[in-house]
Amino acid sequence: MNWNVGGWFGGQVGATAWILVAAVLTAMRDLSIGMVVLLLFLVPNVIGLMLWASRKFSCYASTQIVIGVSGVCGLATVYVLERANAWMQIQTGGQVSAQSSYWIIGLVFGGLMIMFYLLFGRGSKAP
Repeated sequence: MNWNVGGWFGGQVGATAWILVAAVLTAMRDLSIGMVVLLLFLVPNVIGLMLWASRKFSCYASTQIVIGVSGVCGLATVYVLERANAWMQIQTGGQVSAQSSYWIIGLVFGGLMIMFYLLFGRGSKAP
């Protein structure tokens, strides 16, 4: 696994773009909750930018950190929006319940962490 600008920032922004959209939609209704959600978008992106800039850790370890932080911030976003009664309000078209979203986020980010571990995290045994 090697550092790659497109892969790094594409994955990072791709994993968190929905949080930014939720922040904007929420801020139009409730600025304070929108700002909390914006902070939840910024946390993994600032951490990802710092990891990229320093490259102090391996690409694999840094990827695991960003995936973990993005997953936690995604779950926290759903929690904040659900508690503020904004989760269903900001959805248009089809709606996904908060409970389903917790499962989806947990499975996707957990699955990614397992997949990266199996592909890159087992030292010399990995392909």
